Amino acid sequence: MIKQTFPSRIRSFFRSRPVVTATQTPQPEPASISYNLFNAQGAASLVDLSKSKVLVVGCNTGADCKLFIDLGAPEVHGLDVVDEVGSAYQDSRVTYYKKSIEDCGLASNSFDLVFSFATMEHVPDIASGFSEMARVTKPGGKLFCIAAPLWHSPYGHHMGCFSGHPWVHLAYDRGKIIEYARRNEIAGEGQHDLEFTVDYMLNETFFNKRRAHEYEQAVTALRDIDIIENQLQAVERELLSHPLAALAKANGFKEHDMLNQNHRFLGTRK
Repeated sequence: MIKQTFPSRIRSFFRSRPVVTATQTPQPEPASISYNLFNAQGAASLVDLSKSKVLVVGCNTGADCKLFIDLGAPEVHGLDVVDEVGSAYQDSRVTYYKKSIEDCGLASNSFDLVFSFATMEHVPDIASGFSEMARVTKPGGKLFCIAAPLWHSPYGHHMGCFSGHPWVHLAYDRGKIIEYARRNEIAGEGQHDLEFTVDYMLNETFFNKRRAHEYEQAVTALRDIDIIENQLQAVERELLSHPLAALAKANGFKEHDMLNQNHRFLGTRK
């Protein structure tokens, strides 16, 4: 099944690459620091990590949990729906759960830091996901969440093999994407063939396809949270000059959604 063989590799691929935005948000130097570590360090700076219990939402096979252990956290919990959750990193200080953040069942007021990177764009009910993250955070605890790339953005399908071909998933249906890919000598993602790759990127099981403003609205609706940041980050408008952008707009997609590539949420539990 696709769900069993692909999700962790896809998320790992995009998590390791900087997101290009039109904002002034600092970006890491690719040669010196991974984007995952860059974000983990940013989240860790919000708390006294040496005394903090951390929850990683969308921990995948465990790499992000390892980052927080390496940064000095005494206890880390990782949550993901993938079958291989935690399979790549085991440590006595880390506990894994095969659960969705929409209804995780973890105790309220449990964590000093809740961290999520490149995960919420996969969660069907983002309002419930944000609400659960807030619920399990201790009063005074911090939430750090980046959803990227959002579905309607240039590479919201998460497939690196289509780099340089923005919005192909909004411009064409399955058959035309495959035809376009063959014309442009795109063979597929990693060792996966083209048909497998396209079937994954169009599978609604793996992407929530939420519009950009819905993330902001879901955070704004949270109670018991002091919002530090709740913003969308956009790619440069010049990218709209690509022929695929015109096709996507002709299909009814809006520039606001197409340009906003990620959502950034930082907050403090009251």
